[in-house]
Amino acid sequence: SMAKEIQENLLPSVVPEIPGYDIGVYYEPSKEVGGDYYDFFTVDRDHLGMVCADVSGKGIPGSMVMMMAKALITSNARRNYSPRDVFIQTNQVLAKDIKRGMFVTAFYMVLDIPTARLTLASAGHNPLLLYRAATKQCVEVNPGGIALGFDKDGRLFERNMKEEVIQLQRGDRAVIYTDGVTEAMSPTGEEFGEERLQAITIQAATRSSAEYLTTLVNAIQGHAQTDDQHDDITIVTLKVG
Repeated sequence: SMAKEIQENLLPSVVPEIPGYDIGVYYEPSKEVGGDYYDFFTVDRDHLGMVCADVSGKGIPGSMVMMMAKALITSNARRNYSPRDVFIQTNQVLAKDIKRGMFVTAFYMVLDIPTARLTLASAGHNPLLLYRAATKQCVEVNPGGIALGFDKDGRLFERNMKEEVIQLQRGDRAVIYTDGVTEAMSPTGEEFGEERLQAITIQAATRSSAEYLTTLVNAIQGHAQTDDQHDDITIVTLKVG
């Protein structure tokens, strides 16, 4: 379908390869055209931007909103190291242009490549999952913010939008994902949930990003016991060292 084609053309065909880091992505759209997208782009020579987002609304309108969101985030991100700023600028344009009831949740992080610092913000999206090698524990990082597109005048959006900075260490893993992961349903109606996601992230801590994603996706599919998923599944992960 045209919508699917638009969507597939929007997604990066290669995952960035950066010495000292292991980046991986898994993307599987549902049967109908869903609204997930992910992106990687250069902010400048020392900074990499990573986005994971979910657009409400499927089909053509959804993919048009996705195109807009992607273009706005990418252009606002050039030489701007503040995800909060980028989201505020993006919302200013997006909220005026999209029709009522449509919105975009997004998680955006900027990696400072030389220092392994992550600056991040969330527009009403699932929290970032952070595995710490030192403690062998996972923590959720949820900076707070509302979805893009709801707030036409932008004041509420700006007031709620927070930004956090995390110093990553060797062996740490950051995971951003869409709700297709945690809301994947078993035949008896039980969600996959955040606890399972954390348990697998701890279990597969020493593996490469590719192996980690395979392990996680196998667990999600085993839980759902069907190939016919109801929602897109997108996972972007970054491991240090």
